[in-house]
Amino acid sequence: MTTVISFVSQKGGVGKTTSAVNLATAFAFGEYKVLLIDLDPQSSVRFSFGVKNPVDLGTKELFLKPDLPLQRLIRRTDQENMHFIFSNQMTLHEEQLISHVAEDDGFLRRRLEEAYLTYDFILIDAPAATGPLSLNAVCAADLNILPLQCESLAVKSLKRFLVSFNELQKKLPHRELKIAGILLTMFDKDLEIHKKVAQQINKALGGSVFKTVIPKNAQITESSALGRSVITYDLKSEGSSAYIRLMDELIDKFRLR
Repeated sequence: MTTVISFVSQKGGVGKTTSAVNLATAFAFGEYKVLLIDLDPQSSVRFSFGVKNPVDLGTKELFLKPDLPLQRLIRRTDQENMHFIFSNQMTLHEEQLISHVAEDDGFLRRRLEEAYLTYDFILIDAPAATGPLSLNAVCAADLNILPLQCESLAVKSLKRFLVSFNELQKKLPHRELKIAGILLTMFDKDLEIHKKVAQQINKALGGSVFKTVIPKNAQITESSALGRSVITYDLKSEGSSAYIRLMDELIDKFRLR
C-alpha cells in the first residue's frame, strides 16, 4: 500500500524542501521504494540532488499532459530505491497554465494513482504558498507534514495555514484531509527564543507536534550546498539521526510498516 506524504507551508525558508529530501532518503535507506515529486517552480529538489541541468519531462507534463504516462516523467539518479519527478516549469505562462489545471483539487491525486503499485511512499514538496498547486498536494496526501522554524513569523504563518487547511476541509467534506504533524526545524537549543516557541507550540497543539525535532546542524547546511542529502553526506551526524528518527516516528505513529 502506497502512502502519500506532502510537505506544506505558507512560508519559505522553514526547512520544507530539506525535510522532504532527507525523509525521502531515510525511507530509501530503510529499503522502501520512494518517489519524490517537486511541485515548487524553484526546482529546489533537483538542486538538492546535484542535478544542475533542467529536465525535459517533469511536473509541467504531470499537469499539462495528463495522457502522458507517469512513468515517462520519472527520473532516476544514483539514489538507490528512490525516483524523482523534478520541477521543470520555466516561465510565468507555464506556471499560470499549471495553476489553472490545479484548480481541480483532486487532479494530482488521480494522476498519482498510476504509481500506487510501484512505490511504498510518494513524497511531495509543495510550493511555499496556499495556491492551487499546494492545495493539490494537500488533497493528494494521506498525511501532511507542516515544517515550522521556531521563530515568531513562522508561527504566524502556521496559524494562517491552519485556517486555510480547515477551510479546504469544509469545502471537501467527502475527503478526510490529515495533518501528520508539525515538524520543528532548524532548532537551536542555545537560543532562548527557539526554546520558548517550541514550548508554546507544544502547549497549544500538543499531540499534533512531532516528538522528533530537526536541529540546526552544520552537516545539513553543508550537504544541501553540495547537492546531497545529509544522510548520504554524513550518516553519523546529528542531522541524519534526526531524520531517521522522524521516519521511525511516522512509521510507528501511523502503522506504515
